[in-house]
Amino acid sequence: MQNQIFLKEVLKEMKKLDSNKNPIPFSISFRTYNQQNKSGGRLVSYDNATLMQAPPEPGAMRLSQNIDFKNPNHWENHTRNIKTNFGIKKINIFFITKFNGLEVVI
Repeated sequence: MQNQIFLKEVLKEMKKLDSNKNPIPFSISFRTYNQQNKSGGRLVSYDNATLMQAPPEPGAMRLSQNIDFKNPNHWENHTRNIKTNFGIKKINIFFITKFNGLEVVI
């Protein structure tokens, strides 16, 4: 159990903020899956990733873009958006295999 972490704890760690209210970076590895093609299984790893969070001032960014917010239904879909060096990626929480070097247990 020393090299393992529960998924519930992973989700808590992803949400953590530093003293300046900035997300704390983490490393994550997960499997891919395409539900339409029933294909996937590639192992993808990102270092220095952060969880995408709501802006401190709600609506401030959307006023200039003139579009409505879309509800991503992360809770129902078991997904999270993470910001990486390669852009914003959506991941399924059940496909996370490692978090900060620790094996994830569901």
